[in-house]
Amino acid sequence: MSSLRTVIVEQFGHPAGVVGRIVGLIMTVRSSNRERSRKTLALLDIQPADRVLEIGHGPGLALGWAASLARAGKVVGVDHSQLMHRQAARHNARALAQGRVELFVASADAMPDLGAPFDKVFAVNVHLFWKDPPATLARVARVMRPGATLALTFQPRQPGATAQDALRGGERMAADLRAAGFHSVRVEILKLRPVDGVCVLGTMPDQLPRM
Repeated sequence: MSSLRTVIVEQFGHPAGVVGRIVGLIMTVRSSNRERSRKTLALLDIQPADRVLEIGHGPGLALGWAASLARAGKVVGVDHSQLMHRQAARHNARALAQGRVELFVASADAMPDLGAPFDKVFAVNVHLFWKDPPATLARVARVMRPGATLALTFQPRQPGATAQDALRGGERMAADLRAAGFHSVRVEILKLRPVDGVCVLGTMPDQLPRM
């Protein structure tokens, strides 16, 4: 049973194949997944003309919600899973055809040219899969405009997870944001089931530190 769980957990980091399709379905229908993304978008305070980036977009539900807020802007999603790229394209077919959403198969460590810098960036339950979070966040900062906001959200889902696990995760994400040069970092508690989550927000500085 433990080996099966390990396989499933790894699939959440890079969904592929049959198990990846099951993981994509879980991401789509699980109420806590949907709620934590909605709460993240609310904290980002997306404006109609904003350019928005989601890193690790999964099946793409949050992309569609973000596009409904950035009605005169643009929403871009990157995910290193071809499977999630296809699912997100299906979920956002109309917005893609209208040019309001654009998708790229890429990782946060190797993003292609995404056009103009972004006003809002978010990643939900993605930070835990990054090998060197401060370095990754420093790369993400390069596609953000000065004063832009980045939100990292985490909800622990391992057996026996508690609100303290969420807080510890929030502290790690806050430390990584500061190490990458973000300022005005704050931690927001997300009231979720079966366990609370956290959203950590930071502001893009006028000038990046040397990493």
